Amino acid sequence: MQVEVLLDAETVAKRAAAIIAEYTRRVFRACGCFILAVSGGHTLWLMLRMLGEEEAPWGGVLVLQVDERIAPPGDPDRNLTHLQETLLENAPINSSQIHPMPVEMADAQVGIATDHGGLL
Repeated sequence: MQVEVLLDAETVAKRAAAIIAEYTRRVFRACGCFILAVSGGHTLWLMLRMLGEEEAPWGGVLVLQVDERIAPPGDPDRNLTHLQETLLENAPINSSQIHPMPVEMADAQVGIATDHGGLL
């Protein structure tokens, strides 16, 4: 494993976007799709914006959300709000390619225990 120490969050986000874009291209060539699992956080949101500027086979990318706060749809505290805004605005990807954590069910534990619509 190679460890890199970078100056600040913006530099980390830019480097992560470049690495993910390269893996996306490589895996897509080999398999025909790429699954990206994301959690949350400000650096991630910045990285997603930069990732959207990278060349990648966006039509073959599935994005799985793996961390979420229990909050109403569109709430700024939700990672999904930022994930959708960032990717849908900055990458040629559509909402059907984003698979959120189902935390809006009456029983959140049941929602969290689901399998992202059969993808896993």
